[in-house]
Amino acid sequence: MYKKTLAILSSLLFAFDVSANDAIGSVVEHQGFGAITRALEVLDSTLGFDISPMDHVETFQGRMKLEFTETSELYLVENTEATITKYYYDKDKNDGELAIKFVAGTARFTTGRLGLIPKENIQVQTPTATIAIRGTDFTTSVDELGRSLVILLPETECTIDGDCSPSGKITVTNEGGTVSLTEAYQATMVSSMDQTPTQPVILENINLSMIDNMFIVSPPKEINEVVDEEQNGNGSSSMSLLDFTELDADYLAEDYLAEDDLEFTELDIDFLDVDFLQDLLITLDQVDALATRSADGIEGTKLGFDKDTQFNTIIDKGMGQIWFYRNVNGVVSIKVPVGSNLKLETDHEGRRNNILVGDGTSVVIIIKQSG
Repeated sequence: MYKKTLAILSSLLFAFDVSANDAIGSVVEHQGFGAITRALEVLDSTLGFDISPMDHVETFQGRMKLEFTETSELYLVENTEATITKYYYDKDKNDGELAIKFVAGTARFTTGRLGLIPKENIQVQTPTATIAIRGTDFTTSVDELGRSLVILLPETECTIDGDCSPSGKITVTNEGGTVSLTEAYQATMVSSMDQTPTQPVILENINLSMIDNMFIVSPPKEINEVVDEEQNGNGSSSMSLLDFTELDADYLAEDYLAEDDLEFTELDIDFLDVDFLQDLLITLDQVDALATRSADGIEGTKLGFDKDTQFNTIIDKGMGQIWFYRNVNGVVSIKVPVGSNLKLETDHEGRRNNILVGDGTSVVIIIKQSG
C-alpha cells in the first residue's frame, strides 16, 4: 500500500483538466496492476481501456502497451510513468501531432506500422532531454533523478551473426547539445538538462527481450565507459545511473547571489551531508518545535535541507510539486502537488518526524525504517 500510495501521489502531479474526451487509442496489452490518472481521477486500467489526451499512465508492478489511433505504440514495463501531453490526428489529411513525456522507468516507443503522423511532429521528452523522431523504434530508461538512457532499436531483431538494420534515426537534444543515433542498438546517456549527451556507443550482446529497468540499476558497460571517459577523463571509475555525477560542475562560475529569488533545487542537495547517527532521544515534540509553518504550507521540516529531519524539501514551481527527499539507510522520495493536504510520518529506529502539507487531512503516509 505504501508504494501504491506514493505512485498515486506522483501521478497527481501530471493530471490536467482536459476538454477533449475523445479516445485517442486504447490499452492493447495489460499485465498486473496499472492506473491512468485523468483530470485528478485515478482509474484502474484494463485491457481495452480507452486513453485520452493528457492521460498519465503508471504501471506499478505490471506492464502495459498503448496503441494510438494511427497505430503508433507505447510499451511500458514495471514501475514506469509517462504522460501523453499532446495528441492530434486527422486521418483524412494523414496529419497530426504527438508528444509524450517519460517520467520514470523504461518505455519503448514505435511510430506505427504506417507512419501516418509526420515524424517531425512527434516529440518525446524526458526530464533531461528531448528526443526528435526520425526513426521508428527506440527505448529510454529514466532513473529517479531524471537521468536518461536512450537506445535506437533495430528494424527487426538481429540475425545470429549480428546483422541488423536500424529503424531509422533519432536525435537527442538538451541545453548542452545534440547527438544523433543512426545505428541499431546505438545509445546515449543524458545526466542533466545542461550536460551534453554522451557520444553515441553501440551496445553489444543485447536484444529486444532485454528492454527492462535493469539498465537503470546496471547500465551497459559501453555506457559506463563513455561516461567515465567524458566526465572523469581517466576511465578509472565505474559509473551507475543511480550515482551522483555532477561533481565536476563549477558552481562558482555563476554569481548566484545576484539572483533576486534564491531557491533550493535538486542541485543543492548535498548527498554527503547526512547524519546516520541521529540522537534517538530527540522526541517528536522537539522536532516539531524546531520547524514552523512556511509560507508554502509546510510544517515539521524546513525548506531546503533540514539537519534535524534529514529531509531535503524542494518546491518546484515549474512542475507544481513539492519533493521530500531523504537518504538515511534507505531512500525516501515523495513528490506531491503544491496545495496538497498530506501528513507524512517517518520512524527511523525510534527517531520520528511528522511533516504536514496543508492541513494533512487528505493523505497519510507512514514509513518505518530500520538498519
